Amino acid sequence: MTQAGVLDIQRTVVLTAHPLQRVGAFALAELVKVEHPDQLSPEKFDEATGVMARHLLGTVDVDSSKDPGGFWLAASYLFWPNSPMNPTNRKKQSPQERRDRIRQWRALPDRAEWPEVPCSLCGRAACGYYGKADVPLGASTAYRNTTPPGHAGLALCSACVSSFHALPYGCQIGGGRAAALHSWNEDFLQGSVSVQVARTLQQAMVGAGPATPSPYWREVTALRRLGRHRRPLSAGVELIVFRNINNDQALEEYTMDQPLAEWLRSTVRDPRRQDGFRYLARAHRTKNVPGTAMLARHTFHAPQQVLRRVVTFLRAVLAEHPAVPGEVAHLAPLSLSYAIEVLQVNEKDVDRIRQLAEHIAETLAPHRERGVIKGYENAHRESRRLQEWLQKRAVSWALTRPGGRAEPFVTSDQWRLLFDPDGRSWLHQDLLFIAVLEQLHQSGWRADDAAARDDLDDDLIAQENQ
Repeated sequence: MTQAGVLDIQRTVVLTAHPLQRVGAFALAELVKVEHPDQLSPEKFDEATGVMARHLLGTVDVDSSKDPGGFWLAASYLFWPNSPMNPTNRKKQSPQERRDRIRQWRALPDRAEWPEVPCSLCGRAACGYYGKADVPLGASTAYRNTTPPGHAGLALCSACVSSFHALPYGCQIGGGRAAALHSWNEDFLQGSVSVQVARTLQQAMVGAGPATPSPYWREVTALRRLGRHRRPLSAGVELIVFRNINNDQALEEYTMDQPLAEWLRSTVRDPRRQDGFRYLARAHRTKNVPGTAMLARHTFHAPQQVLRRVVTFLRAVLAEHPAVPGEVAHLAPLSLSYAIEVLQVNEKDVDRIRQLAEHIAETLAPHRERGVIKGYENAHRESRRLQEWLQKRAVSWALTRPGGRAEPFVTSDQWRLLFDPDGRSWLHQDLLFIAVLEQLHQSGWRADDAAARDDLDDDLIAQENQ
């Protein structure tokens, strides 16, 4: 192969199995407004690496990362510690010396110096060995985050190492860590990285963000990106939070599986579900954490808690207003779809739960005393009490046969769903509680005006309009 052909390969980006390389590759493309990394011609590749070089060279007259124009110097300590850009004797270097070292660091090594081994990520010819000063390598001090003695480093081609150099543009930077949102769905990844590159460039111009970020701001950003994506997701998303510093490096990965990611995306975008989603966010609100922040936290860290928060919220409303809360009209269908689509509850089991809910609501509806709902809600707080409550109603149902019907109040299959210790009884009990309130609300049982009692989750509305 000719020298020109060899160099063209080094300037041609391919996506690999490394999530951070993939984020960086899309960021590299976005810097020159190319939609996909595989559309980067060698000339566009040079243009993109030139943009990055100019940003780094803009720091040669900056003495401290806290000074105006020090964003990329600060980022270098987080992404490329001990690199030629930030040596321990940097303050003793002249601007020209800093400039020369940065240019040498980012230049393609002479071909005679190539190691004659394949790139560890893409399999093409590597142009050098690279370590912590270029690539985030390890998870914590429990793992080696430098190359072992006698080992030159990670063999990489120019295109792959340049993708790592572009990684900061595709990351949220704040709180002493970087966060990359990755997905194997390239359509989503491209859109997410495109938005982030614009924000990182803006951040570089105006300086660092607030010293105290809002709670779970990284997860909230991910939730926002999902809501803006127009097409169905074929893969989940990963939130990768890391710092590649010398003394306390870290790497944490939080995965949102495809069913949940797609449910969130489609729910936020569906006009028929938007009110329900706002109520869902409000159900997660705590004294110190906005509802959307806590919901975003649960979707990444504890998806099974989403419905539990709905039940807790409805119980709190019932405690203050002993009537069927109006929110249930929006929360019930959303909760059932979440159970089926995300938590993989069998649809036939959901039908069984709803059938029992109809029976329960039928026995409660004739009674208008304020304590009727409270008594049912109290029974739901403990499996033993719920069993006793259902048994009493089952006996009464069998004796009176309302409407002359022959079906039992509660079937053995329904009982198994609610109380089988080897199953998901807690989840089925929560669904039953929500479904009963839905049935009572549909019958008009003392429903109040939820919107008049409390506003919708204003923080979510504001975020959706940004």
